[in-house]
Amino acid sequence: MASKTIEDGLFSGIDVRVEDVSDSSGILMVGAVSTSRPGRCPNCRKQARRVHSTYQRTLDERPLGSHGVIIRLRVRRYFCDRRSCSRTTFVEQVPGLSARCRRSSTGLAGWLRSIAIELGGRSAARLCRRLRLTAGRTRLLRLLTALSVQARAPRVLGVDEFAFRKGCTYGTVLVDVEAGRCQRSLKFGSGSLSVALHGK
Repeated sequence: MASKTIEDGLFSGIDVRVEDVSDSSGILMVGAVSTSRPGRCPNCRKQARRVHSTYQRTLDERPLGSHGVIIRLRVRRYFCDRRSCSRTTFVEQVPGLSARCRRSSTGLAGWLRSIAIELGGRSAARLCRRLRLTAGRTRLLRLLTALSVQARAPRVLGVDEFAFRKGCTYGTVLVDVEAGRCQRSLKFGSGSLSVALHGK
């Protein structure tokens, strides 16, 4: 499969250049490098001028046809030159592809979040296995709890309960069914239940 075809299919509109592609047991290993402008410090928002170093991130990506895709993305670490800023270096994020402290692309995370909203934990995990997506029920539920809470009160509320650890710790997810967003995630132990919901 040509690098240009993969670049058009996976990275359309994203500041990334594909350097190499290899096929290993049905998994496409895509080597790519960021071509975006120097990033801004996440603390003070000052645009970077100096590169500290580069390193490689590994991201799971959505399948391409019958092939799984793993991206080996080379990104830059920058110096923050503002003396008053507490952060001395930071790593660039590629909009539309990578996010801080994530091992999957933003596109794949969106897919998984949509599946989790529709099916919940175990059912969503079974569908992910059929689609050749690496995601267990714990990860899918974590994606639900990470969703931001909307300011408006939901009209239709879905409730799902699950066990973090059977017999010990349980959780409840409240989902705005119309918007498809998680409203609250509650965690409580088996000994006593003391949970309060506070609307925004």
